[in-house]
Amino acid sequence: MSAILCHRLPGGEAGLAGFGGGLTRPETLDGGMWDMHRADLLGAPDRWRSDPGLRLLAPGNAEDARHVPILADATGLSGVERLAVTIDYSPFPLALVFHPGRALPLLGFGVKYEIAGPIRASALTGGEWIMGGAFIDAMGGGCSAPAATHARPDWQDGFGEMRARLWPDTGRLRVAIRHPMDTGLADGIPAHHLTDLTLTDARGEKIARLEIHEPLEENPVLTFLLPPDLARGPVVIAARDTSGFRFSGTAAA
Repeated sequence: MSAILCHRLPGGEAGLAGFGGGLTRPETLDGGMWDMHRADLLGAPDRWRSDPGLRLLAPGNAEDARHVPILADATGLSGVERLAVTIDYSPFPLALVFHPGRALPLLGFGVKYEIAGPIRASALTGGEWIMGGAFIDAMGGGCSAPAATHARPDWQDGFGEMRARLWPDTGRLRVAIRHPMDTGLADGIPAHHLTDLTLTDARGEKIARLEIHEPLEENPVLTFLLPPDLARGPVVIAARDTSGFRFSGTAAA
């Protein structure tokens, strides 16, 4: 018997295809903090449903609450304007907002998990929201634990270092940034995290933009998917954080 009660969701007749990860508990995704987050973070949409064109892949159990890998894939939908990722019981429920622009609506990333509960990806397309999600069981504490990098006396030496690689044959772009992504919940460590990241082409025209919030993992690694014309590169990556620091780099085939 499936633990996902799809028949309780609008559009649930589509079955399990719209969901990734493993809901290991008998609860529906149409519950938890979804009503509140839908109102506060998505503009209180009246229309929303599940759809097999949107998948959120996540582990059923978080081995490390400071690093939980997630893949939000809305490539099965058309005209995705933005993709919002929310975590039901996080002290920072909005993890990120992805504006795919000219990139494909797919994003790989990692989050910090404070307590077990659902994580959701909501795609805005054609004036309606489509939601997919998964339940992650976690011991928690990922948002309130200090960044591991602070245990190293030389952690600032590599601060802001950016590494990127572009695979033109598949369109995959992988970006890694050295950043503690401090949430402000650890004793004596103020909030200090990335706030946004932008991809542009060689002509300086925007490809995609990412709004970043506290739950994104320490030293984040991000995976994008580009169409063939952009996958040949170069792609310019620019990011900034809450302290006003700016980081930039270029990925070329």
